[in-house]
Amino acid sequence: METNCHGPERQHGFRVSFPGPFEHHDVVVRGWRVPFLRAHLKGEDRIRLVLDRRLGVELSTAEAERVVPFLAHAIAIASGYGAHPREDTPVPLERAPYPSPERVVEVALPDDDGGPVEA
Repeated sequence: METNCHGPERQHGFRVSFPGPFEHHDVVVRGWRVPFLRAHLKGEDRIRLVLDRRLGVELSTAEAERVVPFLAHAIAIASGYGAHPREDTPVPLERAPYPSPERVVEVALPDDDGGPVEA
């Protein structure tokens, strides 16, 4: 007996499912795919960009041409890299050795009369 692989009979029998197919495009800037960013073509001059499968915006192709390189750099920097790679970069960049954030506690020194120093 054949069952529809997308129907409820199939979903209850297994822990793993493969929904789809999905129609999206990878976004490539200077020959490098931009992680966490997908594009859906919406006609001849409209593109929907979806960030992290959560946030989307619809742009014209001219607007996307201006916004996507900036977004590629922002994603790279947020991921710990210095920037999105250039077209002549031969191998993927290594993450920049940025220090982790540290909490700073101010210490007030007493002045001559024993009270704290005012800034």
